[in-house]
Amino acid sequence: MCKPQTTASWAFVLCVLGCVSVHSRVVRRDVDSLELVHVLFRHGDRTPDKSALYKNDPHYNVSYYPIGNGQLTNAGKRKEYNIGKELRTRYIDFLGDEEFTLDTVDARCTDYNRTKMSLQLVLASLFPPRGDLVWENQLDWQPVPFNYWPIHEDHVLADPLQNCPRYNKLFWKYLNSTEGKMLFENHTDLIKYLEHHTGSPMYSKAFADLYFSLTTEKENGYDHPEWAKSVYQQILQLAINDYNVSSATDELKKYVVGFLVKKIIDDSYTKIKGEYYKGTKIFLYSAHEFNIAVLLRYLDVFYPHVPPYGSYVIIELHNYGTVRGFKFFYQDYTEDGPKHLIIPGCGGHFCKLTRFVRLFQHMLPESDRECFNVAGL
Repeated sequence: MCKPQTTASWAFVLCVLGCVSVHSRVVRRDVDSLELVHVLFRHGDRTPDKSALYKNDPHYNVSYYPIGNGQLTNAGKRKEYNIGKELRTRYIDFLGDEEFTLDTVDARCTDYNRTKMSLQLVLASLFPPRGDLVWENQLDWQPVPFNYWPIHEDHVLADPLQNCPRYNKLFWKYLNSTEGKMLFENHTDLIKYLEHHTGSPMYSKAFADLYFSLTTEKENGYDHPEWAKSVYQQILQLAINDYNVSSATDELKKYVVGFLVKKIIDDSYTKIKGEYYKGTKIFLYSAHEFNIAVLLRYLDVFYPHVPPYGSYVIIELHNYGTVRGFKFFYQDYTEDGPKHLIIPGCGGHFCKLTRFVRLFQHMLPESDRECFNVAGL
């Protein structure tokens, strides 16, 4: 899981606008039926987040200068830039090569430097300037606006433990339930071992923090301490288990990712009705692996893994005559392009919009106000 970050990075990222290879083969979409695209993606490779490090971490005081803690590395910047290139290749016929206007894209991210920078990089390669929008001949880049909500207001992408009291109570209630405790009862010895070596208490979220601390440190040149090498794979499994705990019940799913799904549905209907977003063709959400994992859990298509850097979920809105619906894709870089997801209950690759809403209606919140209703919990 990620930790809040108070500093904001507004510098335009221009250093990676050169030629970058594409991760995987991409294909152009059937644009005749395509009406709207929603994309949720994970930020790129990063340095360790200091707020997630354990007490006895031997690398605790490493500054990672000049990048800093919890920030994108150059590898991460290239990965995010490649996402935009993949999406541009995939949707060039839909988005158009020279038809970009400010309302073509609605781009949002969480309130973290690494997701803000990731979004800028995706926008840079997805929408290079063409025609009258070229403002500097030596620079294949144009500024594209994006938005984010402060963490305490962001129920769409932020961690609900930080801003949704109802979710917070439900989460801890589940962890302390018989079912919740059973998830960890076979790991008692491991938990004691980890607490002894880390100097930190271990619970669901702490396992995720430990996994990402160890992983990002190694990615940045600092090897695992000896005590961690023999149990690293077990730590990974406990980190993955955090996704299950965080979305264990329908009500937990409602508040951990239901606001995002509701927004996707509402924005799709608004586009269909022509009330707003008339010129909008794509919604971008720059977030974290947790967002992707719990969305896949919500859709009942998750398999045990940590969504890799730069992974993304695509939800396409299609119109086949009088029938509208969604197609779902997941890019986890295990195949030669995003894999087509089949949502249980949808009856195939295409999920009618009305059927999708019926399937998930019980996990869609009415409004943000639900987060503050803790009566009876």
